Amino acid sequence: MTASGRMLPGKKKKNLKNRRVGPKKDYTKIFKRVLYVLLMLICGAALLAGAGFGMYLLSASDAFKVDSIEVNGNQHLTREEILALSDIRLGRGTFDLDLELIGKRLVENEWISQVKVERQLPRGITVSVDEHIPCCIINLGYLYYVDNEAQIFKVLHHGDSLDYPLVSGFKREDLAQEQAVGTRWLEQVVEVVEELRRRTVFDITQVAQVHVDFERGLELFTVAHGVALRLGKDHLSSKLDLLEHMYPELKAELGLIEYIDLNVPGKLIVKKLD
Repeated sequence: MTASGRMLPGKKKKNLKNRRVGPKKDYTKIFKRVLYVLLMLICGAALLAGAGFGMYLLSASDAFKVDSIEVNGNQHLTREEILALSDIRLGRGTFDLDLELIGKRLVENEWISQVKVERQLPRGITVSVDEHIPCCIINLGYLYYVDNEAQIFKVLHHGDSLDYPLVSGFKREDLAQEQAVGTRWLEQVVEVVEELRRRTVFDITQVAQVHVDFERGLELFTVAHGVALRLGKDHLSSKLDLLEHMYPELKAELGLIEYIDLNVPGKLIVKKLD
Protein backbone atom coordinates (compact mmCIF):
# COMPACT_ATOMS: atom_id res chain seq x y z
CA MET A 1 0.00 0.00 0.00
CA THR A 2 1.25 3.55 -0.80
CA ALA A 3 1.01 6.65 1.26
CA SER A 4 -2.15 7.65 -0.61
CA GLY A 5 -3.72 4.39 0.27
CA ARG A 6 -3.56 2.87 -3.22
CA MET A 7 -2.69 -0.74 -3.64
CA LEU A 8 0.29 -1.58 -5.92
CA PRO A 9 0.05 -4.69 -8.05
CA GLY A 10 2.26 -7.40 -6.69
CA LYS A 11 4.43 -9.73 -8.72
CA LYS A 12 2.73 -12.94 -9.59
CA LYS A 13 4.41 -16.06 -8.49
CA LYS A 14 5.29 -18.44 -11.27
CA ASN A 15 3.27 -21.59 -11.34
CA LEU A 16 5.91 -24.34 -11.26
CA LYS A 17 3.35 -26.89 -12.30
CA ASN A 18 2.93 -25.27 -15.73
CA ARG A 19 6.67 -24.93 -16.42
CA ARG A 20 8.09 -27.10 -19.21
CA VAL A 21 10.96 -29.25 -18.18
CA GLY A 22 13.20 -30.56 -21.06
CA PRO A 23 14.54 -34.09 -21.03
CA LYS A 24 17.90 -34.49 -19.42
CA LYS A 25 20.74 -35.03 -21.88
CA ASP A 26 22.23 -38.48 -21.78
CA TYR A 27 25.90 -37.61 -22.18
CA THR A 28 26.84 -41.29 -21.95
CA LYS A 29 24.96 -42.11 -25.15
CA ILE A 30 26.40 -39.08 -26.96
CA PHE A 31 29.90 -40.10 -25.95
CA LYS A 32 29.30 -43.64 -27.20
CA ARG A 33 28.04 -42.39 -30.57
CA VAL A 34 31.00 -40.07 -31.05
CA LEU A 35 33.35 -42.86 -30.07
CA TYR A 36 31.64 -45.23 -32.55
CA VAL A 37 31.98 -42.73 -35.41
CA LEU A 38 35.65 -42.15 -34.60
CA LEU A 39 36.31 -45.88 -34.51
CA MET A 40 34.58 -46.35 -37.90
CA LEU A 41 36.65 -43.54 -39.43
CA ILE A 42 39.86 -45.01 -38.05
CA CYS A 43 38.95 -48.48 -39.33
CA GLY A 44 38.07 -47.09 -42.79
CA ALA A 45 41.35 -45.20 -43.01
CA ALA A 46 43.24 -48.31 -41.91
CA LEU A 47 41.50 -50.40 -44.57
CA LEU A 48 42.30 -47.86 -47.28
CA ALA A 49 45.89 -47.64 -46.17
CA GLY A 50 46.14 -51.43 -46.09
CA ALA A 51 44.59 -51.74 -49.55
CA GLY A 52 46.95 -49.11 -50.92
CA PHE A 53 49.95 -50.81 -49.39
CA GLY A 54 48.75 -54.15 -50.74
CA MET A 55 48.40 -52.69 -54.24
CA TYR A 56 51.88 -51.24 -53.95
CA LEU A 57 53.27 -54.64 -53.00
CA LEU A 58 51.43 -56.27 -55.90
CA SER A 59 52.61 -53.71 -58.43
CA ALA A 60 56.20 -54.01 -57.21
CA SER A 61 56.07 -57.79 -57.28
CA ASP A 62 57.79 -59.69 -60.10
CA ALA A 63 54.52 -61.58 -60.54
CA PHE A 64 53.06 -58.46 -62.25
CA LYS A 65 55.91 -57.50 -64.56
CA VAL A 66 55.02 -57.37 -68.27
CA ASP A 67 56.52 -60.34 -70.11
CA SER A 68 54.18 -60.54 -73.15
CA ILE A 69 52.62 -57.91 -75.44
CA GLU A 70 50.04 -58.97 -78.00
CA VAL A 71 49.29 -56.65 -80.94
CA ASN A 72 46.41 -57.33 -83.32
CA GLY A 73 44.37 -55.55 -85.99
CA ASN A 74 47.34 -53.80 -87.59
CA GLN A 75 47.83 -53.95 -91.36
CA HIS A 76 49.85 -50.94 -92.43
CA LEU A 77 51.69 -50.31 -89.17
CA THR A 78 54.13 -52.96 -88.00
CA ARG A 79 54.13 -54.44 -84.52
CA GLU A 80 57.41 -52.62 -83.81
CA GLU A 81 55.93 -49.26 -84.86
CA ILE A 82 52.91 -49.74 -82.59
CA LEU A 83 55.08 -50.75 -79.63
CA ALA A 84 57.30 -47.71 -80.19
CA LEU A 85 54.25 -45.44 -80.22
CA SER A 86 52.78 -47.04 -77.09
CA ASP A 87 56.05 -47.00 -75.11
CA ILE A 88 55.11 -50.33 -73.50
CA ARG A 89 58.26 -52.20 -72.53
CA LEU A 90 58.87 -55.66 -71.18
CA GLY A 91 59.70 -55.71 -67.49
CA ARG A 92 57.48 -52.80 -66.49
CA GLY A 93 54.81 -53.35 -63.86
CA THR A 94 51.41 -53.94 -65.41
CA PHE A 95 49.81 -51.61 -62.86
CA ASP A 96 52.36 -48.89 -63.62
CA LEU A 97 50.98 -48.50 -67.16
CA ASP A 98 48.46 -45.73 -67.82
CA LEU A 99 46.28 -47.50 -70.39
CA GLU A 100 44.25 -44.40 -71.24
CA LEU A 101 47.39 -42.38 -71.95
CA ILE A 102 48.78 -45.21 -74.11
CA GLY A 103 45.54 -45.24 -76.13
CA LYS A 104 45.73 -41.46 -76.68
CA ARG A 105 49.32 -41.78 -77.92
CA LEU A 106 48.35 -44.47 -80.42
CA VAL A 107 45.35 -42.67 -81.97
CA GLU A 108 47.59 -39.70 -82.71
CA ASN A 109 49.00 -41.82 -85.54
CA GLU A 110 47.27 -41.09 -88.86
CA TRP A 111 46.62 -44.76 -89.66
CA ILE A 112 44.87 -45.61 -86.39
CA SER A 113 41.15 -44.81 -86.02
CA GLN A 114 40.46 -46.65 -82.73
CA VAL A 115 42.50 -48.55 -80.17
CA LYS A 116 41.88 -50.70 -77.11
CA VAL A 117 44.61 -51.47 -74.56
CA GLU A 118 43.93 -54.15 -71.94
CA ARG A 119 45.79 -55.86 -69.10
CA GLN A 120 45.93 -59.63 -69.33
CA LEU A 121 46.80 -60.36 -65.72
CA PRO A 122 49.14 -61.24 -64.32
CA ARG A 123 51.83 -60.38 -66.89
CA GLY A 124 50.34 -59.61 -70.30
CA ILE A 125 49.18 -56.57 -72.29
CA THR A 126 46.95 -56.66 -75.39
CA VAL A 127 46.84 -53.79 -77.90
CA SER A 128 43.98 -54.01 -80.42
CA VAL A 129 43.94 -51.39 -83.18
CA ASP A 130 41.45 -50.48 -85.92
CA GLU A 131 43.19 -48.90 -88.87
CA HIS A 132 41.73 -46.70 -91.57
CA ILE A 133 41.27 -48.69 -94.78
CA PRO A 134 42.14 -46.58 -97.85
CA CYS A 135 39.39 -46.45 -100.46
CA CYS A 136 40.64 -43.73 -102.79
CA ILE A 137 42.95 -40.72 -103.01
CA ILE A 138 41.58 -37.18 -103.11
CA ASN A 139 43.37 -34.20 -104.61
CA LEU A 140 43.05 -31.11 -102.40
CA GLY A 141 46.26 -29.41 -103.41
CA TYR A 142 48.00 -32.26 -101.60
CA LEU A 143 47.05 -35.90 -102.05
CA TYR A 144 45.16 -37.51 -99.15
CA TYR A 145 43.86 -40.99 -98.44
CA VAL A 146 40.10 -41.34 -97.99
CA ASP A 147 38.87 -44.37 -96.03
CA ASN A 148 35.79 -46.51 -96.65
CA GLU A 149 33.74 -44.25 -94.35
CA ALA A 150 34.54 -41.14 -96.43
CA GLN A 151 36.98 -39.83 -93.83
CA ILE A 152 40.05 -37.98 -95.10
CA PHE A 153 42.72 -39.29 -92.76
CA LYS A 154 46.25 -39.04 -94.11
CA VAL A 155 48.39 -36.95 -96.43
CA LEU A 156 50.44 -39.15 -98.76
CA HIS A 157 54.19 -39.32 -98.23
CA HIS A 158 57.00 -40.89 -100.18
CA GLY A 159 56.51 -44.65 -100.31
CA ASP A 160 52.72 -44.62 -99.80
CA SER A 161 50.81 -46.67 -102.35
CA LEU A 162 49.16 -44.86 -105.26
CA ASP A 163 47.18 -47.92 -106.30
CA TYR A 164 43.78 -46.32 -105.63
CA PRO A 165 41.38 -44.28 -107.80
CA LEU A 166 42.09 -40.56 -107.82
CA VAL A 167 39.16 -38.32 -106.85
CA SER A 168 39.04 -34.82 -108.36
CA GLY A 169 36.63 -31.89 -108.49
CA PHE A 170 36.74 -30.91 -104.80
CA LYS A 171 38.09 -27.83 -103.08
CA ARG A 172 38.99 -27.69 -99.39
CA GLU A 173 36.06 -25.41 -98.62
CA ASP A 174 33.67 -27.98 -100.14
CA LEU A 175 34.54 -30.34 -97.28
CA ALA A 176 34.99 -27.82 -94.47
CA GLN A 177 31.77 -28.82 -92.69
CA GLU A 178 30.35 -32.23 -91.87
CA GLN A 179 26.99 -31.44 -93.53
CA ALA A 180 28.50 -29.61 -96.51
CA VAL A 181 27.40 -30.51 -100.04
CA GLY A 182 30.92 -31.73 -100.81
CA THR A 183 30.82 -34.13 -97.87
CA ARG A 184 27.69 -35.84 -99.24
CA TRP A 185 29.27 -36.09 -102.69
CA LEU A 186 32.41 -37.64 -101.23
CA GLU A 187 30.26 -40.23 -99.44
CA GLN A 188 28.66 -41.06 -102.80
CA VAL A 189 32.07 -41.43 -104.42
CA VAL A 190 33.07 -43.90 -101.72
CA GLU A 191 29.84 -45.87 -102.23
CA VAL A 192 30.55 -46.17 -105.97
CA VAL A 193 34.17 -47.21 -105.39
CA GLU A 194 33.14 -49.83 -102.83
CA GLU A 195 30.49 -51.18 -105.24
CA LEU A 196 33.07 -51.42 -108.02
CA ARG A 197 35.29 -53.45 -105.69
CA ARG A 198 32.52 -56.06 -105.48
CA ARG A 199 32.02 -56.32 -109.25
CA THR A 200 33.86 -58.78 -111.46
CA VAL A 201 33.54 -57.54 -115.07
CA PHE A 202 33.80 -53.77 -114.88
CA ASP A 203 35.48 -53.44 -111.49
CA ILE A 204 37.66 -51.00 -109.60
CA THR A 205 40.81 -52.11 -111.44
CA GLN A 206 39.32 -50.57 -114.62
CA VAL A 207 38.94 -47.09 -113.05
CA ALA A 208 41.77 -44.57 -112.84
CA GLN A 209 39.85 -41.48 -111.73
CA VAL A 210 36.50 -40.35 -110.33
CA HIS A 211 35.61 -36.75 -111.15
CA VAL A 212 32.83 -34.91 -109.31
CA ASP A 213 30.83 -32.05 -110.76
CA PHE A 214 28.19 -30.80 -108.32
CA GLU A 215 25.87 -29.90 -111.21
CA ARG A 216 26.43 -32.82 -113.59
CA GLY A 217 27.29 -35.62 -111.19
CA LEU A 218 29.94 -38.35 -111.28
CA GLU A 219 32.24 -39.18 -114.14
CA LEU A 220 34.60 -42.18 -114.19
CA PHE A 221 37.75 -42.37 -116.32
CA THR A 222 39.05 -45.75 -117.42
CA VAL A 223 42.61 -46.93 -116.90
CA ALA A 224 42.77 -47.95 -120.56
CA HIS A 225 42.71 -44.88 -122.85
CA GLY A 226 41.13 -42.57 -120.24
CA VAL A 227 37.57 -42.88 -121.59
CA ALA A 228 34.99 -40.81 -119.69
CA LEU A 229 31.97 -42.72 -118.31
CA ARG A 230 29.25 -40.21 -117.46
CA LEU A 231 27.13 -41.60 -114.61
CA GLY A 232 25.32 -38.45 -113.54
CA LYS A 233 23.62 -37.99 -110.18
CA ASP A 234 21.20 -40.84 -109.58
CA HIS A 235 20.43 -44.53 -110.21
CA LEU A 236 24.18 -45.16 -110.20
CA SER A 237 23.94 -48.86 -109.39
CA SER A 238 21.58 -49.65 -112.28
CA LYS A 239 23.81 -47.63 -114.64
CA LEU A 240 26.81 -49.68 -113.53
CA ASP A 241 24.78 -52.85 -114.18
CA LEU A 242 24.17 -51.72 -117.77
CA LEU A 243 27.81 -50.74 -118.23
CA GLU A 244 29.02 -54.07 -116.90
CA HIS A 245 26.64 -55.91 -119.24
CA MET A 246 27.97 -54.06 -122.28
CA TYR A 247 31.59 -53.69 -121.24
CA PRO A 248 32.98 -56.92 -122.80
CA GLU A 249 31.92 -55.59 -126.23
CA LEU A 250 33.13 -52.05 -125.54
CA LYS A 251 36.47 -52.98 -124.04
CA ALA A 252 38.10 -53.79 -127.35
CA GLU A 253 37.02 -50.41 -128.81
CA LEU A 254 37.99 -48.13 -125.92
CA GLY A 255 40.82 -46.60 -127.96
CA LEU A 256 38.21 -45.28 -130.43
CA ILE A 257 35.75 -43.90 -127.86
CA GLU A 258 35.66 -40.33 -126.49
CA TYR A 259 33.01 -40.91 -123.82
CA ILE A 260 30.14 -43.18 -122.80
CA ASP A 261 27.00 -41.46 -121.49
CA LEU A 262 24.68 -43.39 -119.18
CA ASN A 263 22.37 -40.53 -118.20
CA VAL A 264 19.49 -41.71 -120.39
CA PRO A 265 17.64 -44.44 -118.41
CA GLY A 266 18.19 -47.90 -119.86
CA LYS A 267 20.50 -46.63 -122.62
CA LEU A 268 24.23 -46.45 -123.18
CA ILE A 269 25.30 -43.72 -125.59
CA VAL A 270 28.76 -44.08 -127.09
CA LYS A 271 30.50 -41.05 -128.59
CA LYS A 272 33.43 -42.10 -130.76
CA LEU A 273 36.50 -40.01 -131.50
CA ASP A 274 36.42 -37.93 -134.67
